[in-house]
Amino acid sequence: MSGSHPQPWTARPLTLVAALGLSLTAALGVAAHLAPDPGMSPLSLTISDYAVSNNGWPMNLAILVLGVTSLAVPLALRAARVGVGRLAEALLLVWCLGLIASALIPTDPIGVVELSTQGYVHRYVSVAAFVALPVATLLAIRRLAADARWRDAVRRLRALAVTSVLALLALYYVAFPGGRVMMGLVERILVVVELALLAVLVGRLYRCTGSRTRSTPSRPPRVAGDRAGQVSHLTSAR
Repeated sequence: MSGSHPQPWTARPLTLVAALGLSLTAALGVAAHLAPDPGMSPLSLTISDYAVSNNGWPMNLAILVLGVTSLAVPLALRAARVGVGRLAEALLLVWCLGLIASALIPTDPIGVVELSTQGYVHRYVSVAAFVALPVATLLAIRRLAADARWRDAVRRLRALAVTSVLALLALYYVAFPGGRVMMGLVERILVVVELALLAVLVGRLYRCTGSRTRSTPSRPPRVAGDRAGQVSHLTSAR
């Protein structure tokens, strides 16, 4: 019998898809801020506001790319046999589908005071996505801490997830009691933290699936018949 374990080869390309999506999202997000419409400020206007502006297509594409490629994360976790729990997996899907929906259902144009039904849908699917990722991570941490492959990443994952929750609370404050003051800045801090959290997940998955476990064939057991044959051979040779 072989001492090797089946290798999660399907997890490797899935992890690379997620990593490529993160890189492309970051590049498109930066590009969207290089040539904004006149008068737009990232300190006061949200990412969704940028996405519906005249030059906002890179931002909307970034949200869509992130949502689609993030679907590779729960699939790669399953392929790599990393148990995070069904609720955490479901919340990771909420993250992915919430981003996709928010890209396909944009918010109302800048300057609209009363949100339309579409604007409300966009708002709440976006909120669901950004709440789901840190909560999924916090739920998964207990299981990940028991996995030797993930043990040294748990502290970073926990710190980033808790920071994301604090940023969500800050975003809620500036969106309602705070009168949207510096809302764009607070939202971007939240996005950067959650992208960093996703990057740690993807990076650890890459390490888990990056090396092949060499099999060490075990020596076949020696049976009594072999020994009897050897003794008979020695006796006849005398």
